[in-house]
Amino acid sequence: MFVYGAILFITLGVVRADLPKCVAGKYQIIPKLDCTGYYLCVFGKPVEMPDCPPGSAFSTSAHVCVPKDSIYDDCKLDVMPTVPDLGPLTIAEQCHVKGGLIPHPDECQAYYNCSHWYESVPRHFEQHLQECPYPQLFSSETGKCEHFEDVKCGERKVFKNGCNYRRNQCPVAHCVPCSVRLPSCEGKPDGIHAHEVKLWSPYFVDCYKERTISERICKADEHGRTQIFNPELNECVSMDQIPRAHGGMMPDCTNLADGFYLDEFGRCDRYTVCRGGKFSNFVKCQPGETFDAFHDVCMPEKKTCGPCGNRSDC
Repeated sequence: MFVYGAILFITLGVVRADLPKCVAGKYQIIPKLDCTGYYLCVFGKPVEMPDCPPGSAFSTSAHVCVPKDSIYDDCKLDVMPTVPDLGPLTIAEQCHVKGGLIPHPDECQAYYNCSHWYESVPRHFEQHLQECPYPQLFSSETGKCEHFEDVKCGERKVFKNGCNYRRNQCPVAHCVPCSVRLPSCEGKPDGIHAHEVKLWSPYFVDCYKERTISERICKADEHGRTQIFNPELNECVSMDQIPRAHGGMMPDCTNLADGFYLDEFGRCDRYTVCRGGKFSNFVKCQPGETFDAFHDVCMPEKKTCGPCGNRSDC
C-alpha cells in the first residue's frame, strides 16, 4: 500500500465561512469536502493543513493521504463528516502543539512549564507542573507570577491559605508541618495576629487580605528582657502581663478586693493594681521610693512601712 504520511505543520490562513466548526478543548481531525486534505482543530479553532500530494486523497478513516480512487480512498463524502469526540488535549499534547507556559485549569497559583522536565516528579506535583511563590498567582494574561491583587483568575480557584500551595506541603513523610512554618490568616482582618500553633510565645503573624505576609518575633523590652505575644491583648507584652497558666508572671487577683498590693516577686519599686478580681496593671514608684503596704502609697524608703521600708515604728 502506497500511503503518504500527513505532515503536521500549522499554517495560518484567512478565516472563511465554509470552515468546519470545532469543539473547544477537543482534539479533532476533519477532512475537507473535496478530499484534498484536512483541518486540525487546535484550541477550538480549525487550522488548514497542507494538501495531500497530487494524485492522492485524504482518507476519512485512516487520517492519512492515500492514492486517489484506490481501495483505500474512502473520502467520497458530500457532507462534513462527524468526527468522534476524543476528549480534551492532555498537557503533554498541549505542550507538543503549543509549548510555553500553560495555566492550570483549576488552580490559579499553578501552571505548566512545557520546557521544564522532572527526572523524578516531586510529591504533590505532576510532570511540567510548577507553582508561584505564595501568595502570588499565575496570570494567564502576562504569562507570569504576579501579585495576587493584580491577577484575574476567573473560575480558577484561589487559595488564601499558603498550606494549600503544593510547594509548602511536606515533600517527605517526616517534616515540620506547614501550619507551623506558615500559619494561616484566612478569615482574619488585616494586621497582626497570634500564631495559631505557637500561642503564648514570642511568635505572631502579619496578615493582609487573609494572606500570611510574614511570621514575626516580639522584640526584647527596653531592659533586654524577652516579650511574649498575648493573644488576648493582641500585642507583645512583658512576662508580667502573661498569665501564670501560660508561663508568665501576671499576679493572681482572683480572691482580692479592689486595691493596691505588694509585688508578689518582692520588687519594692512597684505595686500591683487589682480591679474586679482581675489584674489591672503595675504602677512604678518614683526613683528612690518604695511601696508602703500600710498606706498604699509610694514613699521614700526611709519613711516606708512594711516589707519594703526601713521604719520600725509602723
